[in-house]
Amino acid sequence: MSAPEGHPLCQTRAEIVRAAKLCAPGIESLGTLTFSGDPVDPNAVTAWREAVFLPLLAPAIREATIAAKHGCRELVRVDASLDMRLAGPLAKTSRTSGRSIAAALQAPNSEPVLKKFLAAVAGGESPGHAAVVFAARASVFHFPACIVAGALVLLEMRAAPIDASWAAVESCIASLPPADTSLRAA
Repeated sequence: MSAPEGHPLCQTRAEIVRAAKLCAPGIESLGTLTFSGDPVDPNAVTAWREAVFLPLLAPAIREATIAAKHGCRELVRVDASLDMRLAGPLAKTSRTSGRSIAAALQAPNSEPVLKKFLAAVAGGESPGHAAVVFAARASVFHFPACIVAGALVLLEMRAAPIDASWAAVESCIASLPPADTSLRAA
C-alpha cells in the first residue's frame, strides 16, 4: 500500500530521490559504496545498518553537513576521521566511489568550501569518502542530514527493487538518533 500523493512520506521520498540525483552524478557508473550484501535480505541490511551505517556513516554525514557550513578544513577533518574508522575493503570502496562522485561534480563559484574540498579530494589531501563528498555536495542544496542519510542509503541499496530499497531507507532513517535532544517544544 502506498501513501497518497502529498503525504509526508511521499514528500520525504521525493526529497531523498532529489538529493540522490543532485549529489551523485554518474550514479549508474558507481560501484559498491559500503554495502556488499543482498539488499533484499533484511538480515543483511540490518547487519550493515548496525555495523556500518549507524556507527560510522550516519555520524560522518551529520558532521560533514555541519562542517560544510564552516570550511574545507572541517570537511577534511571529518573525511580523515571516517577514514580512520572504516576498515579494509569498506574504506577502499567508499573512497573509490567518493572520488568518482567528486570528479563528476563542479562546485559553483558561490560555494568556495565545496570547491576547496573537491580540490583537496582530487589532490589526495583528503580521502574522499562517498558519505562525506555526498554530504558536502548536499549542503549546497541545504538538505537536512536525515535526507542526506536517506539518499546515501538509497544509493547503497540501488541494486534492489525499489520496495526493498525504500524499506532499507526507512529502517535506517528510523534508527537515527534525534538531531538535537536538547531542543524540545515547550
